[in-house]
Amino acid sequence: MKTLYLTFLLGIAITLGACNNEQQTNKQEAASEREDDSTHDAKIQDSVSYDLIHDTDSIPGNIHDGVASQLKEPIKALAAFYAAMGGSGCDGERCKLTTALGLGKQGSDEHKKLIARYFPNDKVAETVVAQDCYLRPSGASTFSDYDYLRIQEYGDTLRVDYRLLQYTRGEEKWTEGPDLYLLKDNTFHKIKRNLWTFVEEK
Repeated sequence: MKTLYLTFLLGIAITLGACNNEQQTNKQEAASEREDDSTHDAKIQDSVSYDLIHDTDSIPGNIHDGVASQLKEPIKALAAFYAAMGGSGCDGERCKLTTALGLGKQGSDEHKKLIARYFPNDKVAETVVAQDCYLRPSGASTFSDYDYLRIQEYGDTLRVDYRLLQYTRGEEKWTEGPDLYLLKDNTFHKIKRNLWTFVEEK
């Protein structure tokens, strides 16, 4: 009986020890996860958001002139690139986002040079510059307009969130972000992009 009782106690001790070890492991994993979350939250807090076009009840969304006119050059170049890929209330010569960026007419020399400077060897950038960044007027049989456009900066990584209407003779198609870029040595390197994918597929 004594031997059986000691065996029983030993079994309980081993079980409790295993439970304690498992709980300790779980606590360490949870702490590690919290540290990861904390790091992630810190990165999010350190990010800067540039709301260039606000969504409204109609298309295109409203241009935020105060934000667009105060951008540092790399962000301005990224915004200029998106102003060449999608419309913002264009009238044939001017598009509202390009104007708000202080680049003058759509496809001005300043507009094209800024894109070319920050997007060398980018097929889409080369295509829009070669086409003088031309976009058909809003309301034409074929045109595009942004519902919203926002750039978020996370250090050297930039995320572009947008919703773009592409209208063709009664047919509506929507393209949405996010698109992601890495900024290195004042050059944007595409990580992921949903706009103008047909150019890269050629």
